[in-house]
Amino acid sequence: MSFEQFEKKSDEFDFNQFEKDLENMESGNERNENGSVSENSTKTEAEQAGQSDEIKEAYGIVTTGVEPIEIAGTGSKIIGYIAAAQREKVRLGTYVIVPYENENLFAKFTKLQYRQEFTVDDATEIHAGRMLSDKTSARRIHEEDYKLLAQIDPICILYEKKNGGLERRMADRIPKPTTPILPVFDKEMVQTGLNIPKEGIFLGHLSVGGELVKTRSSPPTVAYYMRNDYSSGDPLIFRHMLVCGSTGTGKTFLTKNILRQFETENSRYRQRSDHSIQNMPCLVVMDPQDEYSQLYEDNTLTDADRFNFDSEKVAYGGIRNTKTFTAKVDGERYAGKSRAEQVEFTIPFSFVQYNPWILESAELTENQRNGLEILIADYFKNAKAKNQTPTYVGFKEFVEDPFNKEHYTEETDKIHESSYGGIVRKALNKTYERIFDKDAKPISELFKTVFKPGQVSVFPTEYINNSRIRDLIVLTMMTVIVDNKLSTSGDEDVKNTPIILVLDEAHRYLSSSAGTLSGKIISKFAEAAKQGRKEGLGLFLITQDPQDIETEILKQVNTKIVLNLNNDAAINAVKVPLEYEKRVPYLKKGQMIIHSPDNGDIVEITGLSNCVVKHE
Repeated sequence: MSFEQFEKKSDEFDFNQFEKDLENMESGNERNENGSVSENSTKTEAEQAGQSDEIKEAYGIVTTGVEPIEIAGTGSKIIGYIAAAQREKVRLGTYVIVPYENENLFAKFTKLQYRQEFTVDDATEIHAGRMLSDKTSARRIHEEDYKLLAQIDPICILYEKKNGGLERRMADRIPKPTTPILPVFDKEMVQTGLNIPKEGIFLGHLSVGGELVKTRSSPPTVAYYMRNDYSSGDPLIFRHMLVCGSTGTGKTFLTKNILRQFETENSRYRQRSDHSIQNMPCLVVMDPQDEYSQLYEDNTLTDADRFNFDSEKVAYGGIRNTKTFTAKVDGERYAGKSRAEQVEFTIPFSFVQYNPWILESAELTENQRNGLEILIADYFKNAKAKNQTPTYVGFKEFVEDPFNKEHYTEETDKIHESSYGGIVRKALNKTYERIFDKDAKPISELFKTVFKPGQVSVFPTEYINNSRIRDLIVLTMMTVIVDNKLSTSGDEDVKNTPIILVLDEAHRYLSSSAGTLSGKIISKFAEAAKQGRKEGLGLFLITQDPQDIETEILKQVNTKIVLNLNNDAAINAVKVPLEYEKRVPYLKKGQMIIHSPDNGDIVEITGLSNCVVKHE
């Protein structure tokens, strides 16, 4: 007999007797095998008081009145009857424990269902009329007239280790009928049951249905941390992280709170060339809205905020080692939203030698792209032979030279004349003149300044009106990091510094459909994602459109934080289980679903109500 097809069988379980049993257990009495009640004289007063408190708080009991209790390797069937007085406290996803003699089954409610208690049917015209005509509080239903049944999904069994503390194992024991179903008030039980690390990168507080899980600890909340040490593999940030949510759901607020946790003395990672050396990471932030330079600034916090943050090891306060790096672009000026130090740089045209895609616009045909790559290669050879510094202006003159055009289109026939004309029209324009080789330090000479352990290096692009230039800056910096991390001859400052690359609006740059610029580095990034653990490179992707991120890259992301999403394609892309998938469009600001290798079960958490750094 299934849960869905339940038919009342009063001889299987007497729910009225349950209420009497509760009263007897509260007073320390027990029911004998013959059904009579006797005083339990073997228990101490403290034990009886403890049992009384537990019973008062119990949601209900495990019952066989619906279907047999069953635990199997492929699934379990455990149904609980929820006592009338406790029903308002029960939520879908509520965590509970079901005690054995010396162990506890840690579980959660995965289905709630009302059934009638008596044979009287409330689906009648008489009953409906009476309820609708009664305008007093008595119109509310009497809970005792109905059964509230909860399906209990086992997560694990908790037991005491010999040397103290809790341990977990798979659910391999069956709970006994009429065993009380208890709320979890012990923080260690919750942390161990969900396999949540007790320290690491703070992400938020465990919650169910938007309500924080409360314990009897101080503070009562259960902090959710992401593992950040080498105790059981590499820190999880090097297996990459995704924060996704619709506009206005608090992605930036949450991201600032998370990023702040990485810049502490306890957050150190092995140097690639020498594992005995451990450094704090460098956060490199691609910032399209100019919001992350505020990581430099303190926020206004109350004493209560500070107490709670200190209690749960949440880092707060501005990161003074924050620098803002701005590309010098003709006609544009960066005003800045924080007091962080500003460093201006230019992109040298020399980057184009090994990254010809920088000049390849989406409108170029394949023949035109091939021709452009020939011209770029020959120009750099020519500049080297003449001992000249390659510049964009020099390349433009090289391509527009009539003698060179004749050489490529007629003498050698390397490039078709129509393709050559397309290159001149599309690849040579004033956009590039505005950004290459400006009067500022080349970014290649600033590696020691940008990639410094314990520093936040922010690259804002909001001040630039031209979207192509903005994309060019972001993609160039992404390429600098990836090329130097993956190449054996890469710059030592980049290779040896643990880097967390924070990419806001990641869908703009990691989608193969976003154009030639993005398409050319997708394969590089996919390889970088695979080798992130070895190379000390962690990707922190932020997006409202996870479905647009290249699948090969998204597959490498192990920790996913999902805020409110109202797009079916986006929800499907993050692959959360069906029970959580339905909740995603209803998540309020600050609520999120998180799936991480730390915990085998997806959980809901709620972020901080206040930002640990300035947020405007």
